[in-house]
Amino acid sequence: MKLSTVLATSVACLLVSAAQAHAHLEKSTPADGSTLAAAPAAIEMTFSEAARLTVLWIQGDRKPKQVIKDLPAVVDRTLRVALPRLAPGVYTLTWRAVAADGHVSSGAVHFTISPNTR
Repeated sequence: MKLSTVLATSVACLLVSAAQAHAHLEKSTPADGSTLAAAPAAIEMTFSEAARLTVLWIQGDRKPKQVIKDLPAVVDRTLRVALPRLAPGVYTLTWRAVAADGHVSSGAVHFTISPNTR
């Protein structure tokens, strides 16, 4: 009986540890789901732990994905990446990052740039 309790506790600890080991995107600027009056010059991403971006793509309204090549080479909680010039429309930034411990995470940030209303 005692051995099964120890095993169950060990498995639970491993599962909790594994779930917390990935760098999750805590916030971004522009924020996910936001509507902007002007195109952003960059995206700033803050992760739950230090990470390094390995891939970042941007895709606009029915256009092909475009790889953003100039990614920071640093491992940090907050990373800033310059974006190409963007026209009004709906965009998806898809990212993949590696945490300092080697775990890979991925996700997406969606935002809209509204047309000028002059």
